[in-house]
Amino acid sequence: MKMLLALLIFLSSIALCSVLHIASSVFIPLVIAWFILQMLRPVVQIGRTLRLNAWLNVALVFSILTCIGLAGFKFIAAQVVEFGHVYALYSDKLLEWTANLMEVLSVPPEAVKNFNWMGILKDNAKDISSLIIALSSKFVMTFVFLMFMLIEAPYLDDKIEKAFKQNAKRVKKILSTISEQVSRYLGTLALISFATGVCAWIVLTVFGVQLAAGWGVLTFLLNFIPTVGSIIATIPPVIMAVIQFSPGFFKPLLVLLSLTAIQITIGNIITPKVVGDRLGVSPVVILLSLLLWGMIWGIPGALLSTPIISIIKIVCENIPSLHSIAVLIGSGEAVKKIPSEKIQKSDVVETVKAKISNAAKKVKASRKK
Repeated sequence: MKMLLALLIFLSSIALCSVLHIASSVFIPLVIAWFILQMLRPVVQIGRTLRLNAWLNVALVFSILTCIGLAGFKFIAAQVVEFGHVYALYSDKLLEWTANLMEVLSVPPEAVKNFNWMGILKDNAKDISSLIIALSSKFVMTFVFLMFMLIEAPYLDDKIEKAFKQNAKRVKKILSTISEQVSRYLGTLALISFATGVCAWIVLTVFGVQLAAGWGVLTFLLNFIPTVGSIIATIPPVIMAVIQFSPGFFKPLLVLLSLTAIQITIGNIITPKVVGDRLGVSPVVILLSLLLWGMIWGIPGALLSTPIISIIKIVCENIPSLHSIAVLIGSGEAVKKIPSEKIQKSDVVETVKAKISNAAKKVKASRKK
């Protein structure tokens, strides 16, 4: 029976991952909308404190998102113009390097000259346009989901009370813990990523690397992907430095060492101390989660992998029968802080409390009769 149960769980997990992958166009906007809601939780709390109704709260959140979107669009437009100037400056050097590389690889020059770049772009124009349309539809769906979540938020407690009755208190506790921890994690990670991006921008500006602001924003965005993101974020500015300062390699080497020092200091010392203590998730589990969700949902899955595994850990912590999974997912430091006797006692106490509560309700019911 145990083997059959394990096999059933395994097959169910594969089926669930397949469904999430196939229906990614629906699930990705839904999950992203929920995470945006958690990041903007302080704004929602301000709206509730001011006793704004649901629609005014929606207007407040969407006005902030609109301002951020307009600022981002303006920044991207400026970076595209600057990239055009930079490409015009270094295009001859790039063509020379390409010709030298073709010569080293023994590729005939005619093969490069006859290579029809415009023809390839025209052939793939349909795919590019369909990709843009798909991204636009996901963007719209995300904001539609976010709007309805904001409208439904004030009625959530009443729904839980009516739906779960005896277990409503535990469900509220789980949801509140998930919201608080994820909100805190995303806020902290955003601040750390912002600090990393600013440090990278300062270093690149000091060395005079072109597109320094763009590389700083890229570092900020990629820092949300654990482990892999920081490595990828270092490569483009170093390539830019090599192109810009060639044939000399001293400045590109200094850029590489400086960016690596920033990533190591913030990624391996500051982030684990701040974010790791908040989540208490094993680094191995975070890496496995990154690979799994990256395989299911691609780049959005990689970005959301760490918050998703932290949610699974929180849910398992609050359900006694799944507590062992939470311990296995957790980091070594987090497990050391909680003695095994305390874990067992807490499970027993929860069970006893539930039994006492049920018995008290039965006595009250019998007295009323």
